[in-house]
This record gives sequence, structure tokens and C-alpha cells, in this order.
Amino acid sequence: MLFFRKKNNVEKRDAEERMKIMIDAAPFCVIFWDNELNLIDCNQEAVKMFELSSKNEFIKKYFQLSPRYQPDGISSLEKGTALIGKALDEGLSRYEWMHQKLNGEQIPTEITCVRTKHKGEYTVTEYIRDLREQKAILAEIRKAEMAEESSNAKSDFLAKMSHEIRTPMNAILGITEIQLQDDTVPQVTKDALERIYHSANLLLGIINDILDLSKIEAGRLDLVPVQYDIASFIHDTVQLNMMRYETKPIEFKLKVDENIPAFLYGDELRIKQILNNLLSNAFKYTNEGMIILEVAVNPPNEGHFGVTMVFTISDTGQGMTEEQVKLLGSKYARFNAEANRKTEGTGLGMNITRNLIELMRGDLQIRSIPGMGSTFTVLLPQESRNSEPIGKELAENLMQLNFISTTKSRSVQIKREYMPYGRVLIVDDVETNLYVGKGLMASYGLSIDTAMNGFEAIDKIRNGNTYDIVFMDHMMPVMDGIEATKKIRKLGYTDPIVALTANALAGQAEMFLQNGFDDFISKPIDIRQLNVSLNKFVRDKYPNDVVEAARKQKNSLVRKSQKVDAQLAEVFLRDAKRTVILMESIYQNKCRSSDDISMFIINVHAMKSALANVGEISLSEKAGKLEQAGRDKNSELILTELPYFLELLYEVIHKFESKETHAEEVPSAEGNNSLLKEKLLEIHFECSAYNKKAAKDLLAELKEKAWPHKTNDFLGTIAENLLHSDFDETIKAIEEFIKQL
Repeated sequence: MLFFRKKNNVEKRDAEERMKIMIDAAPFCVIFWDNELNLIDCNQEAVKMFELSSKNEFIKKYFQLSPRYQPDGISSLEKGTALIGKALDEGLSRYEWMHQKLNGEQIPTEITCVRTKHKGEYTVTEYIRDLREQKAILAEIRKAEMAEESSNAKSDFLAKMSHEIRTPMNAILGITEIQLQDDTVPQVTKDALERIYHSANLLLGIINDILDLSKIEAGRLDLVPVQYDIASFIHDTVQLNMMRYETKPIEFKLKVDENIPAFLYGDELRIKQILNNLLSNAFKYTNEGMIILEVAVNPPNEGHFGVTMVFTISDTGQGMTEEQVKLLGSKYARFNAEANRKTEGTGLGMNITRNLIELMRGDLQIRSIPGMGSTFTVLLPQESRNSEPIGKELAENLMQLNFISTTKSRSVQIKREYMPYGRVLIVDDVETNLYVGKGLMASYGLSIDTAMNGFEAIDKIRNGNTYDIVFMDHMMPVMDGIEATKKIRKLGYTDPIVALTANALAGQAEMFLQNGFDDFISKPIDIRQLNVSLNKFVRDKYPNDVVEAARKQKNSLVRKSQKVDAQLAEVFLRDAKRTVILMESIYQNKCRSSDDISMFIINVHAMKSALANVGEISLSEKAGKLEQAGRDKNSELILTELPYFLELLYEVIHKFESKETHAEEVPSAEGNNSLLKEKLLEIHFECSAYNKKAAKDLLAELKEKAWPHKTNDFLGTIAENLLHSDFDETIKAIEEFIKQL
């Protein structure tokens, strides 16, 4: 019997030891409370979690292992007592709890309290699970979710911002472009417009850089590979940069390897962006000397169909130190701030360039010596698809091209075909954009229709209207351009539809082509893109005889406009002669009276504008300085400068009079006199009725005819009277003139 009792005691001790080992080895804390809520025991994990020396230390310092208050603001002692009490009453309670080490480091935990029975009385066993790792994982997941949400929100914001910024920018650039196309705009005004256009274009470039950088950071910049012609690519890239910096005394050289494939497959637009940035920097930071662009190709490795294009841009500019080269490509990095304070740019371009090269799995190599210049080498893998090389002849032709633009004026950088046979529809919800679109296309002689929304456009098509091109705004309220285009295509309409998009973050080419568009043009509208679309979709689909007839019609209109220039010269001569007489009187009077100064300001101001209108810019500027002297009441300066100004003005008058003298004399003829009398009597009648427009139209008809100088002078007088609505003087002059016929 004793044997069995001893055996049972041994087995009991073994079981208790096993239980103790199991509890101590558990990967969570186990705590034992008695029915009076006294802490009796814990496992080894509890000691380990709180970095204590023994179980005894854990039991003694247990209440120091929780902060005074829990995250919800309730006292730890009060809350803990209540939750253990709940377990005693209900059998179970589970909750999150903030523990802490003795050094104050917090430990988020989950506590489960279970009611148990010990020696016939209810007690509580508490299990503490460390949540630090779980919380860290959840925090990372939430961080990733927030980053994704932030990225999506940022992309949405950028897309909307792009549209909102580009819409007014479209108006600024478009209206400026329209005015630059007008040959009657004075040169002084054109110079100001060129500055506005340049500044707006610079701002647009900065916006594009910010948008591109944001897309790169968000991992949303996608490459759109297409097949492209390498010869056209090289020509367009070089031409663009030469036009931007043609005023600098820089020699530009192009070297082209005859072995490069004629056609490549890659993201042509992004490769142009890379080269444009590097060439632009070369021109910006080189004041004089030479810039060389070399285009070569590395042969493909055996078994590979692609090639590696090698673009090398060398300059004799400022150069960089090794440290600056390392920093090149960091966001907003710019060097030599004092020397380059007048150089435009944000420092984003190189960062975008590096990212684009990496995205294409290419490489950028930089060699630079301060004061000597820099060399940038770009290696880009491209598919060649078994294309033949461009050959020696084409390579030499490219290298011999004259890339220097003959003028700085944007309005003559492209040839605009006259297309009176063409008809287009512009669809846009912003009236200013419609105005800009119509203005940019005005010189093409097109028939232009407009619609303020997609519904109007659909109605026009449904009613049987056809157009050579429908220019469709991408983002419009109620029905956007994509939806409108889909509905138009469902009507069976097959003629070209071109998207106008201010949304630089859209998928662009592929997205538009997949949704029924034939092409797209980015806003602000680039006149070159517009010209390409008009030539492609309008001019090129009409027979040659129609196109040639339109060109002849345009030449006829040009000849008529030249007559208007002759009329302008006549008006200028009359004004200039009167001004000379008045100015000489003021000079002789030595500007003694206040009336002299007032009359001087009024007349020199008028002459400033008149001189600009006839192209005498230098003298117009002198008139402007004299006008300012008058406003400053600086009589001394006026009397000093006025004689020389009048001398120059006399020379201009003689020049224009000489042109008139060499004009062909037209003899008077009975038939001409009859027509002249008939029209003058009609003008007489319209003046009696105070109908200025009708009188001016009749006068314009007469001025289209060739007349003797005396008659031309008389018609000029009539024109001036009508300009000032002086009907009585016009009637009197006509009556006197008719008597002499």
C-alpha cells in the first residue's frame, strides 16, 4: 500500500513538473490570481517579456508594469480590478491593455482572464499576449494603405490641377499666338507678346516637370513604345533646341552614325524629353564655343534583336566639379547660383531625365571639367525589328542640314496652308478655349463650327453635319469627350475626331485611340501639332487641283492686303506732316506755355504709335522717350532732343513720299471718272444718313481700283474724315471734288 502511495506521489510530482515546464515554455504570459485578487504566481515568459530578474520581482512590481492611466483615460488600477471582477462574475473577459517595462517602454497586449476553480474556490488565470509584432505589421499595412490612398489622391489631384492650370494657360498662349500671327500688330507690341509667350511657355514647362516627377514618385509613369523614324526624330530634336537658343554665338555640330537603324521601337516622346533636357542644359550653360550631338549605335549581342542607342552631348560650357556631378539629378539641384542667376529652370529636369533613363533600363554617364565643359552619354536599349540602317547618304544629309532658324518670330516657324475647302467642329465647354481654337485656325481659311458641350456636338452630327475634323475637348461636365465620341461613333460617323486634352496624367495616345479618337493634341494647343493635324486630316485628303486653287486664292488675298498697307502709308504721311509743323512751332516757342507741353505730349504719343505701325521701331522708341520727357515737364530735354527727332522724321516722310512718286501713274479715263462720280455720290448719300459703315465699304471699293495721285489723295482725305465721323466735311469735300470732274 505504501508502495502505491509513493508511486502516486511521484507521478503527481512528475505531472506538476511537466505542467510547470509547459506553462513556463508558453509564448505568452500566464498569471494566477486568488479569489481576493492577490497575485500568486506567473510563468517564466512574464519575467522575460518585462525584462525582470525573477518571478518574485514580477509579482512584487506587477502594478508598476502598467502606466497610471490606460489609453482610454481610465485608471489602470480601477480598470484592471473591474475586468478581473468581470471574469469572476461571468467566467471570461478579454480586452486590450497597455503594459510597460520598468524603463517606461510601452508594450501593447491582449489580456484574456478566465475564471478557474482552485481548492474549491473561484480564482482567475490571466493570459497576456504581446501585440508589439502584430501592431507593427498592422501599422505597416495601414501605412501602405495610406500611402496607396495618398498616391491615388495625389494622382487625382494632379490630374485635376493639370486640367485647371492648363485651361487658362491655353487661353494665354493661344490668344498670344493669335496676335503674333497678325501682321498688322506693331513690332513693339509683338516683342511684348513674344515675352508673354516665352514666360507662359516656361511656366508650362515647370508644370509639366512637376507632374512628371509626381508620376515617377507614384510609380505611375508608363512608357508607351511606338515605332519611330530615327532621322525625323534627330531632325526635330535638334531643330527645336536651335530655335530656342539661336541668339547665342555657339557652333552646333551633329554627328550621325550611318549604321543606326532607320526605324526603332520605343517611347519616342520620352526619349525626346531626355535629349531635349540635356541639349537645353548644354545651350543654357554654354555662353560661347561648341555643342556636339553624336548619335551612334552599339551592335546587338548574339541572339538579341534589340540595339543600344548611344546619344552623346558635349559642350564647352561651365563644367562641374566631381561633387556637383554626384549631386546632379537630385531634386531642385542647381549649381553656381551667382553665375546662373539669370538662367531659367527649377532643377527638376535632370532628376526626371535620370528616372526616365532608369525606367528604360538605360544608363547615363557624365564626364565634366570645371571651366572646360561637360559630356553626357545616354545608352538606351531599343528594339530595331530587323530595320535596315539609314545609310551613308541620309546620315550625311542630316549632318549637312542648316538648323538655324531665320527668324525668332513664332508666327512664321511653320507654313500654314490656306484651306477654304475644309470644315471643322470645335467642342469645348469653355468659351475662351473656343475663341482660342477659332483664332489659331483663322489664318487657314477654314469653315469653323463650335459646340459648347458633347450633347450639342452629337446633335450636329445626328442632323447630318460632316466635318473634316471634330476637335473634341477631353474633360467636360455632364458628358466628357470620350463618352461623346463613343456616342458619335455609334451613329456611324467615321470622319476624324481629335482629342484636345489638358489632362497630362491620362494614358493619352493609347487611351484615346482605344476610345474612338484618331489623334490627340495637348493643351495649351501647340500650333505645330495643330498644323500637323490639319494637314493630315484636311489638306491631304483633297485633290491637288483643289489645294492649288486655294493657294492661288490666298495669293490674291495677299495682294489685296498689300493695298491696305499702301493706305496705311498714306494716312501716316498726312499725320507725320501735320506733326512736323506743330512740333516746329512748339520748338520755336521754346515750350513756354503749358499748352505747348500738352500739345507736345498728345502729338508725340500719336506719332510713336504711327511710326510703330509703319515699322519705324527705332524712331518710335525715340518718340516714346520724348513723350516721357513731356510728362516729366522736362523742357530742357525736349528742346535738346527734338531737332534731331524732327530731322529723322523728315527722312521717313521723304522715304514714303519717294515710294509714292515711283508708283505707276494711272491716267484718268472717262469710264473711271463715271465710276468714281457714281460711288462718290453714293458715299454722299450714306453720309447724309449718317451711315458710317456703308460709306466706308463704298470707299473701300474705290480704293481697290488704281487712281491718279490726286484722286488717291482725295480718297485719303475722305477716309480720314470718316474715321472721325466728320460727315459734313465729307459731304462738302465730295461736292467740291465732283465739280472738278
